Amino acid sequence: MEPMIRTQKANCRNCYRCIRVCPVKAVAFSQDQARVVEEDCILCGLCVEACPQGAQQFASDLPAVRRMADAGLKLYASVAPSYPAAFPGVIFSQLSAALKALGFTGVEETALGAAQVSRQYARLMGEGKMENIISTCCPALVLLVEKYYPELTDQLAPVLSPAAAHGKMLKTMFGSRVKTVFIGPCAAKRQEAREGNSLNGVLLFEELRQWMGEKGVSFGPEDPYPTELHDVIHRLYPSPGGIIATIPPEKRKGYKTYATDGVERCMETLEALRQGQIKGYFLELSACQGSCIRGPGIDSSALAAVTVKERLLAAARRKTRTPAPLTEGAAADFRAQYRPQRRKNPQPTQRQIAQILAQTGKLTPADLLNCGACGYPTCRDKAIAVFQGRADVKMCLPYMRERAESTSNLIIEYAPSAILLLSPQQEILEYNKQAMELLGIRGRAGRGRPVSDYLEGGLPPLEQGGPAEAPGKAAVDGKQLRLSAVRAPGGDIILLLRDVTRQEERRSAAEKLQAESLRAAQQAADRQIRMAQRVAALLGESAGETKAALLRLEAGLKGRQEEKGED
Repeated sequence: MEPMIRTQKANCRNCYRCIRVCPVKAVAFSQDQARVVEEDCILCGLCVEACPQGAQQFASDLPAVRRMADAGLKLYASVAPSYPAAFPGVIFSQLSAALKALGFTGVEETALGAAQVSRQYARLMGEGKMENIISTCCPALVLLVEKYYPELTDQLAPVLSPAAAHGKMLKTMFGSRVKTVFIGPCAAKRQEAREGNSLNGVLLFEELRQWMGEKGVSFGPEDPYPTELHDVIHRLYPSPGGIIATIPPEKRKGYKTYATDGVERCMETLEALRQGQIKGYFLELSACQGSCIRGPGIDSSALAAVTVKERLLAAARRKTRTPAPLTEGAAADFRAQYRPQRRKNPQPTQRQIAQILAQTGKLTPADLLNCGACGYPTCRDKAIAVFQGRADVKMCLPYMRERAESTSNLIIEYAPSAILLLSPQQEILEYNKQAMELLGIRGRAGRGRPVSDYLEGGLPPLEQGGPAEAPGKAAVDGKQLRLSAVRAPGGDIILLLRDVTRQEERRSAAEKLQAESLRAAQQAADRQIRMAQRVAALLGESAGETKAALLRLEAGLKGRQEEKGED
C-alpha cells in the first residue's frame, strides 16, 4: 500500500527542516535522504508544509476519484465546513454546482455528520462514566493518542469523526454501493478512509482546485437545488472551540470544557492527563494550529484566521431556506473503537549513547550544544535516533563544520602554493605561511589591507565561471608571479600565487640564447651568400673569356677553309 506521505528523493536537500517541525520525530534520515516513518507518523502534515523543496508530498486520491467520476458511479461529496477558508467568497450553492459539473451525484455538508457527533458527545457527558472525554473529530489527534499516549486511549470518545459519520449517513440513506468522498483540509482523513468503510476517497481543497482547473469548471453558477443543512451552528466545527460551541451548556453538566490546537499544545494537555492532573474535562483537541481552518489542504495565505472565523460565524448565523437534506435525520451507528498502537523502537543504554556522542567529539556535558540544527531538540535525542537507525552521525552540523574547517585549514596551511582569501573589495581576509613568505607579509599585518599593496596592479578582471589566469609581480621585491583567481559563491575571492621568477629567468636566458643563435646563423648565411656571389662573378668572367676564345678559334677555322676553296 502506498505510504500516506512519500518523499521525492531528488528534491531532498539535507536541510533537516522536516525533522525539526515534526512534533513526534517520525522522520528518518539515512543515505542523504529523509523519509517519513509511517508506523510512527500521526499525519499532521507539518513536514509537507515545511519542506521548501516539496520533497515530502501527500499521497493523493484524486486519480481514483477521477476514475469513479469518469465511470459514472454515484458519487456523493461531503464538504467540510472550512471551505470558506479555501475558497473566499464562494457560497455553498456555487460549490455544489461546481462539484456536480465534475460528476458528483449529490453534494452535502460534513456538518450534517458533525451534528450527530455533537449529540453523541452530549450523551457521553450526560452518562458521566468517563473520567475525561477527548474529542475524536481530528484523526491526527487520535493517532497521536494511540501511538504516543496509548494509556489514554480509553479516554478517547468512542465516536466517529464528523466525516466518517456523514459518510455512513449517506450510505444509509442512498445505499451502501454509493461512493462517498470527503473534501476538506485534512490529509489524515485518508487514513480514516483506509481503515473504515464510510468514505471511499478524500480530496484536499487544493486538489479540488486543481481538478476544476483541468476540467475548466468555475465557481460562477449556483446549484438551483442545493442540499444545505438546517442545524447551521455546526458550521462552527472547524474553528477553535467550535465543537464545544455546538453542545448546549445544559448538556455539559458534570464536565468542564477546554479547547486547544496545535500538536505541541495538545501534547502538553495529554501529558497532564497522563500525570493525572486533569479530571472531569471534555477536551476539544485539534492537531492543526488554528484548528481545521488552518489544515494542510488549505492555502493559509488566502485569508487571515480572524477573517475566516468571521465568515464561519456568518455562515452559522445564516438560515437555510432550501428543504432539509434527507440525511439530516438519518439514523446510524456512530460508535467507534480506538486501540493503542504499541511502537517498538529499541532504546540504547547510557554507554551506547555516550559512544555515539563521542563520534562527534561530544565527550563532556559542555560539548552538548543542543543547538537543534539536526532537527532534534538535544544531542542525546539525536544519539538515540542514530541508535535506532533514524539519523546519521554526520547530521551534527557544528561538528561537521568544525571538521571541515579543520581539514580546510590543514590543506591551506600545508599547500605548496601561496593562498589568500580576499573580500569582494579585494581586501585580504586570510592567508597561509607560503603567502607570507612570498609577499613579505609580517604576521597578521596583511589582514584588511588591499591586495594591491602586495601585488603590482592588483588582480586581473574576474569573469563569471572559471578562474582568471594572469602574470603578476610582487610589490616588495619584484618577484615574478603567476596568479590564479576565482570568485567564490559568496563573493569572496580565492587567490593562488606561484613564484615563477626562476622560470622567467630561465625563459629569458633561453630566449636570449635563441636570439643570439639566430643572429649567428643569419650572419653565416649572409657570408655564404656573398661568397657564392663572388664565385658566380668569377665563373661569369671565365665563361666570357672562354666564349671569346672559342669565337676567335671558330673565325680562324672558317678563314682557312675559305683559302683552301680558292686554291
